[in-house]
Amino acid sequence: MRFRNDPLVVAAVAPHALYTNSDATLKASRALANKYNAPLIIHLAETKKERDDALAKRHMTPTKVLDSLGVFAGRTVAAHCVWVNEADMAILKARGVGVAHCPSSNMKLASGVAPVVRMLALGINVGLGPDGPAGSNNDFNMFEEMDLAAKLAKVTSLDPQVLPATTALEMATIGGARVLGMEKEIGSLENGKRADLIMVRLDRPNAVPLYGAISQMVYALKADDVRDVMVNGRPVVRDAKILTLDEKAILAKAEEYRAKVSASLK
Repeated sequence: MRFRNDPLVVAAVAPHALYTNSDATLKASRALANKYNAPLIIHLAETKKERDDALAKRHMTPTKVLDSLGVFAGRTVAAHCVWVNEADMAILKARGVGVAHCPSSNMKLASGVAPVVRMLALGINVGLGPDGPAGSNNDFNMFEEMDLAAKLAKVTSLDPQVLPATTALEMATIGGARVLGMEKEIGSLENGKRADLIMVRLDRPNAVPLYGAISQMVYALKADDVRDVMVNGRPVVRDAKILTLDEKAILAKAEEYRAKVSASLK
Protein backbone atom coordinates (compact mmCIF):
# COMPACT_ATOMS: atom_id res chain seq x y z
CA MET A 1 0.00 0.00 0.00
CA ARG A 2 2.86 2.38 0.75
CA PHE A 3 3.97 2.52 -2.88
CA ARG A 4 0.58 2.03 -4.54
CA ASN A 5 0.47 5.50 -6.12
CA ASP A 6 4.20 6.21 -6.14
CA PRO A 7 5.27 7.83 -9.44
CA LEU A 8 8.50 5.84 -9.62
CA VAL A 9 8.34 2.75 -7.40
CA VAL A 10 6.33 -0.23 -8.64
CA ALA A 11 5.92 -2.69 -5.78
CA ALA A 12 5.90 -6.32 -6.87
CA VAL A 13 5.31 -9.72 -5.34
CA ALA A 14 8.45 -11.77 -5.90
CA PRO A 15 8.51 -15.43 -4.85
CA HIS A 16 12.01 -16.52 -5.81
CA ALA A 17 11.33 -19.71 -7.75
CA LEU A 18 9.35 -22.92 -7.92
CA TYR A 19 11.98 -24.88 -5.97
CA THR A 20 12.26 -22.38 -3.08
CA ASN A 21 8.53 -21.96 -2.41
CA SER A 22 5.68 -24.25 -1.49
CA ASP A 23 2.69 -24.52 -3.79
CA ALA A 24 0.62 -22.71 -1.17
CA THR A 25 3.05 -19.80 -1.07
CA LEU A 26 3.08 -19.52 -4.85
CA LYS A 27 -0.72 -19.48 -5.00
CA ALA A 28 -0.85 -16.90 -2.20
CA SER A 29 1.71 -14.77 -4.02
CA ARG A 30 -0.47 -14.72 -7.13
CA ALA A 31 -3.54 -13.82 -5.11
CA LEU A 32 -1.67 -11.01 -3.35
CA ALA A 33 -0.37 -9.59 -6.62
CA ASN A 34 -3.82 -9.66 -8.18
CA LYS A 35 -5.38 -8.04 -5.12
CA TYR A 36 -3.20 -4.98 -5.53
CA ASN A 37 -2.84 -5.14 -9.33
CA ALA A 38 0.89 -5.64 -8.86
CA PRO A 39 3.26 -7.69 -11.01
CA LEU A 40 4.53 -11.07 -9.86
CA ILE A 41 8.22 -11.65 -10.56
CA ILE A 42 9.73 -15.13 -10.42
CA HIS A 43 12.82 -17.02 -11.61
CA LEU A 44 11.81 -19.66 -14.12
CA ALA A 45 13.72 -22.53 -15.73
CA GLU A 46 17.05 -20.86 -15.07
CA THR A 47 19.08 -24.07 -14.84
CA LYS A 48 19.02 -27.58 -16.25
CA LYS A 49 18.85 -28.94 -12.69
CA GLU A 50 15.68 -26.96 -12.02
CA ARG A 51 14.11 -28.38 -15.17
CA ASP A 52 15.28 -31.95 -14.50
CA ASP A 53 14.16 -31.90 -10.85
CA ALA A 54 10.68 -30.73 -11.80
CA LEU A 55 10.39 -33.45 -14.43
CA ALA A 56 11.57 -36.10 -11.97
CA LYS A 57 9.32 -35.02 -9.09
CA ARG A 58 6.21 -33.78 -10.91
CA HIS A 59 6.57 -35.11 -14.46
CA MET A 60 6.14 -31.54 -15.67
CA THR A 61 8.48 -28.73 -16.64
CA PRO A 62 8.77 -25.79 -14.23
CA THR A 63 6.72 -23.68 -16.64
CA LYS A 64 3.93 -26.22 -16.73
CA VAL A 65 3.97 -26.60 -12.95
CA LEU A 66 3.59 -22.87 -12.39
CA ASP A 67 0.84 -22.72 -14.98
CA SER A 68 -1.01 -25.58 -13.30
CA LEU A 69 -0.84 -23.66 -10.01
CA GLY A 70 -2.31 -20.54 -11.60
CA VAL A 71 0.85 -18.50 -11.05
CA PHE A 72 0.58 -17.00 -14.53
CA ALA A 73 -3.03 -15.89 -14.03
CA GLY A 74 -2.12 -12.21 -13.89
CA ARG A 75 0.68 -9.79 -14.66
CA THR A 76 3.89 -11.87 -14.55
CA VAL A 77 7.59 -11.40 -15.25
CA ALA A 78 9.62 -14.60 -15.58
CA ALA A 79 13.38 -14.20 -15.25
CA HIS A 80 15.82 -16.29 -17.30
CA CYS A 81 13.64 -18.95 -19.06
CA VAL A 82 16.75 -20.73 -20.30
CA TRP A 83 15.46 -24.31 -20.16
CA VAL A 84 12.09 -23.95 -21.85
CA ASN A 85 10.73 -26.02 -24.71
CA GLU A 86 8.15 -25.25 -27.39
CA ALA A 87 5.23 -26.22 -25.14
CA ASP A 88 6.59 -24.00 -22.37
CA MET A 89 6.95 -21.05 -24.71
CA ALA A 90 3.41 -21.59 -25.97
CA ILE A 91 2.22 -21.31 -22.35
CA LEU A 92 4.21 -18.11 -21.80
CA LYS A 93 2.73 -16.62 -24.97
CA ALA A 94 -0.82 -17.67 -24.13
CA ARG A 95 -0.62 -16.30 -20.58
CA GLY A 96 1.06 -13.05 -21.61
CA VAL A 97 4.08 -13.70 -19.43
CA GLY A 98 6.98 -11.30 -20.00
CA VAL A 99 10.51 -12.69 -20.00
CA ALA A 100 13.57 -11.00 -18.47
CA HIS A 101 16.59 -12.22 -20.44
CA CYS A 102 19.78 -12.06 -18.34
CA PRO A 103 22.70 -12.92 -20.63
CA SER A 104 25.57 -11.92 -18.31
CA SER A 105 24.16 -13.92 -15.41
CA ASN A 106 23.41 -16.96 -17.55
CA MET A 107 26.99 -16.92 -18.85
CA LYS A 108 28.63 -16.33 -15.46
CA LEU A 109 26.70 -19.14 -13.78
CA ALA A 110 26.98 -21.44 -16.83
CA SER A 111 23.19 -21.76 -16.87
CA GLY A 112 22.85 -21.94 -20.62
CA VAL A 113 21.43 -19.64 -23.30
CA ALA A 114 17.76 -18.71 -23.41
CA PRO A 115 16.03 -19.28 -26.79
CA VAL A 116 15.39 -15.57 -27.16
CA VAL A 117 15.17 -15.55 -30.94
CA ARG A 118 12.44 -18.18 -30.85
CA MET A 119 10.58 -16.34 -28.07
CA LEU A 120 10.59 -13.13 -30.07
CA ALA A 121 9.40 -14.98 -33.17
CA LEU A 122 6.47 -16.33 -31.16
CA GLY A 123 5.55 -12.82 -30.04
CA ILE A 124 6.60 -13.23 -26.40
CA ASN A 125 7.62 -9.95 -24.79
CA VAL A 126 11.32 -10.12 -23.90
CA GLY A 127 13.35 -7.51 -22.06
CA LEU A 128 16.83 -7.40 -20.58
CA GLY A 129 18.08 -7.65 -17.01
CA PRO A 130 21.51 -7.84 -15.34
CA ASP A 131 20.21 -10.04 -12.46
CA GLY A 132 22.04 -7.93 -9.90
CA PRO A 133 25.58 -7.91 -8.51
CA ALA A 134 25.30 -10.49 -5.73
CA GLY A 135 27.00 -13.51 -7.28
CA SER A 136 24.71 -13.83 -10.28
CA ASN A 137 26.50 -10.97 -12.02
CA ASN A 138 28.85 -8.21 -10.94
CA ASP A 139 27.16 -5.09 -12.22
CA PHE A 140 24.01 -3.38 -13.50
CA ASN A 141 25.47 -2.55 -16.91
CA MET A 142 22.61 -2.53 -19.40
CA PHE A 143 24.93 -1.59 -22.25
CA GLU A 144 26.75 -4.84 -21.62
CA GLU A 145 23.48 -6.79 -21.56
CA MET A 146 22.47 -5.37 -24.95
CA ASP A 147 25.82 -6.30 -26.45
CA LEU A 148 25.86 -9.81 -25.00
CA ALA A 149 22.21 -10.53 -25.83
CA ALA A 150 22.88 -9.83 -29.49
CA LYS A 151 26.16 -11.74 -29.62
CA LEU A 152 24.94 -14.77 -27.67
CA ALA A 153 22.05 -15.21 -30.06
CA LYS A 154 24.41 -14.98 -33.02
CA VAL A 155 27.08 -17.38 -31.79
CA THR A 156 24.60 -20.04 -30.62
CA SER A 157 22.62 -19.93 -33.86
CA LEU A 158 25.71 -19.55 -36.07
CA ASP A 159 23.87 -16.72 -37.79
CA PRO A 160 25.34 -13.20 -37.58
CA GLN A 161 22.05 -11.65 -38.70
CA VAL A 162 19.79 -12.84 -35.87
CA LEU A 163 18.90 -10.48 -33.02
CA PRO A 164 20.24 -7.32 -34.69
CA ALA A 165 21.21 -4.18 -32.79
CA THR A 166 17.75 -2.70 -33.32
CA THR A 167 16.18 -5.65 -31.51
CA ALA A 168 18.71 -5.53 -28.69
CA LEU A 169 18.02 -1.83 -28.13
CA GLU A 170 14.28 -2.48 -28.24
CA MET A 171 14.66 -5.20 -25.59
CA ALA A 172 16.46 -2.70 -23.36
CA THR A 173 13.78 -0.02 -23.79
CA ILE A 174 10.20 -0.46 -24.97
CA GLY A 175 10.53 -4.25 -24.93
CA GLY A 176 11.37 -4.18 -21.25
CA ALA A 177 8.44 -1.83 -20.66
CA ARG A 178 6.11 -4.34 -22.33
CA VAL A 179 7.47 -7.11 -20.11
CA LEU A 180 6.55 -5.02 -17.07
CA GLY A 181 3.14 -4.12 -18.49
CA MET A 182 4.18 -0.46 -18.41
CA GLU A 183 4.58 0.33 -22.10
CA LYS A 184 2.00 3.14 -21.85
CA GLU A 185 4.12 4.89 -19.23
CA ILE A 186 7.78 4.20 -20.01
CA GLY A 187 10.08 2.67 -22.60
CA SER A 188 10.01 5.36 -25.29
CA LEU A 189 9.97 9.13 -25.64
CA GLU A 190 6.36 10.00 -26.41
CA ASN A 191 3.78 12.57 -25.38
CA GLY A 192 2.10 11.51 -22.15
CA LYS A 193 4.87 9.18 -21.02
CA ARG A 194 7.38 9.79 -18.26
CA ALA A 195 10.36 11.79 -19.41
CA ASP A 196 13.05 9.18 -18.84
CA LEU A 197 16.14 9.65 -20.96
CA ILE A 198 19.91 9.46 -21.10
CA MET A 199 22.46 11.53 -22.99
CA VAL A 200 25.57 9.71 -24.18
CA ARG A 201 28.98 10.99 -25.21
CA LEU A 202 30.16 10.47 -28.77
CA ASP A 203 33.54 12.16 -28.44
CA ARG A 204 35.56 9.22 -27.10
CA PRO A 205 37.70 6.86 -29.20
CA ASN A 206 35.27 3.95 -28.79
CA ALA A 207 32.52 6.08 -30.36
CA VAL A 208 34.48 7.15 -33.42
CA PRO A 209 33.78 6.81 -36.31
CA LEU A 210 29.98 6.79 -36.15
CA TYR A 211 28.18 5.04 -39.01
CA GLY A 212 24.91 3.94 -37.40
CA ALA A 213 23.56 5.31 -34.12
CA ILE A 214 21.76 2.15 -33.00
CA SER A 215 24.66 -0.17 -33.81
CA GLN A 216 26.94 2.26 -31.98
CA MET A 217 24.72 2.18 -28.88
CA VAL A 218 24.64 -1.61 -28.72
CA TYR A 219 28.15 -2.62 -29.75
CA ALA A 220 30.48 0.34 -29.18
CA LEU A 221 29.25 2.58 -26.38
CA LYS A 222 29.82 1.75 -22.73
CA ALA A 223 28.00 2.55 -19.51
CA ASP A 224 30.50 5.24 -18.61
CA ASP A 225 29.67 7.05 -21.85
CA VAL A 226 26.39 8.12 -20.26
CA ARG A 227 26.70 11.81 -19.46
CA ASP A 228 23.24 12.88 -18.26
CA VAL A 229 20.23 11.01 -16.89
CA MET A 230 16.68 12.25 -16.45
CA VAL A 231 14.02 10.26 -14.58
CA ASN A 232 10.38 11.32 -14.83
CA GLY A 233 11.47 14.76 -16.01
CA ARG A 234 13.93 15.28 -13.15
CA PRO A 235 17.69 15.46 -13.79
CA VAL A 236 19.45 12.90 -11.58
CA VAL A 237 22.86 12.81 -13.28
CA ARG A 238 24.57 15.73 -15.01
CA ASP A 239 28.02 15.59 -16.59
CA ALA A 240 28.44 12.12 -15.03
CA LYS A 241 27.86 13.49 -11.52
CA ILE A 242 25.04 12.13 -9.36
CA LEU A 243 22.75 14.96 -8.24
CA THR A 244 20.34 13.22 -5.88
CA LEU A 245 22.51 10.88 -3.80
CA ASP A 246 25.54 11.16 -1.51
CA GLU A 247 27.95 8.96 -3.44
CA LYS A 248 30.68 8.94 -0.77
CA ALA A 249 28.25 7.94 1.97
CA ILE A 250 26.78 5.16 -0.17
CA LEU A 251 30.21 3.75 -1.03
CA ALA A 252 31.20 3.86 2.65
CA LYS A 253 28.01 2.00 3.59
CA ALA A 254 28.71 -0.59 0.89
CA GLU A 255 32.13 -1.19 2.42
CA GLU A 256 30.47 -1.72 5.82
CA TYR A 257 28.19 -4.34 4.34
CA ARG A 258 31.15 -6.00 2.59
CA ALA A 259 32.98 -6.30 5.89
CA LYS A 260 29.90 -7.81 7.58
CA VAL A 261 29.37 -10.32 4.78
CA SER A 262 33.05 -11.32 4.77
CA ALA A 263 32.99 -11.77 8.55
CA SER A 264 29.86 -13.91 8.36
CA LEU A 265 31.55 -16.28 5.92
CA LYS A 266 34.49 -17.03 8.17
